[in-house]
Amino acid sequence: MDTFINLKHGLFHARDLVRGAWGRLRYDHQPSEKPFELSSVKRAVINRIDGKIGDSVCFAPFLRELSKHCPDMEIVILANESMRAVYNQIPGNFKLVMCSKRPHGREVLNICKRIGACDFYVHLVENLRSRELSFIHYLDPIWVATLDPNLKMDSLRLSRHISSVRGRGLHITQILNCILSEGGISDIDHSYVRFFEREVTLSRIRNTVCIVPYGSNSKHRLSDESIKLMVDSILKIPGVAVEIFVVPGERSHVQDFIGRFYRETPRVSLAPLLLGMRDVFVQAASYRAIMGVDTGTAHIAASYGIPEFTMYPDNIACYNRWYAINDRATNILYDCVSLTTVDNMRLQRDVDSFIANNFN
Repeated sequence: MDTFINLKHGLFHARDLVRGAWGRLRYDHQPSEKPFELSSVKRAVINRIDGKIGDSVCFAPFLRELSKHCPDMEIVILANESMRAVYNQIPGNFKLVMCSKRPHGREVLNICKRIGACDFYVHLVENLRSRELSFIHYLDPIWVATLDPNLKMDSLRLSRHISSVRGRGLHITQILNCILSEGGISDIDHSYVRFFEREVTLSRIRNTVCIVPYGSNSKHRLSDESIKLMVDSILKIPGVAVEIFVVPGERSHVQDFIGRFYRETPRVSLAPLLLGMRDVFVQAASYRAIMGVDTGTAHIAASYGIPEFTMYPDNIACYNRWYAINDRATNILYDCVSLTTVDNMRLQRDVDSFIANNFN
């Protein structure tokens, strides 16, 4: 069975390589020699169809500032339907265009026809695939901004800000600020956009710590032993409860985990099932602290100044670009490929230090 799965993944990878090479042969070209000026942009397209919660929190200040300093610019945000309510919260004048996460050729063409040609196209990923290159081809922008070091048509060469050396690569918010500054904008407000702030203000700040044990892939996943270590450490704080926050597909496993270890402990529970992005933001912003792996909840915590303890596997380039920024954020890069194998002795020391600094 494992051989079959490996073969399938290998075939998919080979297919993507062939499609990518063909897309670059068809669509890639030399960049425009025209100097980049945001004041000259009439229509900008920001591709966020692959974006999730953390991405939206990090991109929101850039979008707000772009709209504020370029009021005559039409700013089109390409997003997936699940994020509509989030992007509608960003201050400014934007046109939202919904798109599936993996659009096929006809969908890409139809979307580009609806938008029309643009002057500036932004899609900050490192390796653009064929369907992503087709957006650029049909929209025919003057300037292109990506993180793809091998894309000839990239005008801004933002990939120069990526580094696998800790502390050298720029954070994604700093890379976005480079777009603003290189385009002629200097007076930049770096503050977060607080999504659903009215609803969060009305919600009650609870004496509960949220644990987020699972991320979007197998490398961002804690073992039951690590989860128990964190829960036990929090339970030592008088009066503080614990909620474990997971996606619907993980709820049965967490319910079993709580039943095995904390059946007689009412202070430990599974977080409620949330129906939409608004509920996710409001719920996350109502905790006393958030602890766990790198997910969008860490960025929500950072935007609201909530103490957060976030764990990252050993991928320095990703860490440099996506760690949560806030004075109350504790971001720790662990020496392991997957957080499932994290050194629990070190984790215990780090958790104890976080609790000592935030629960006096």
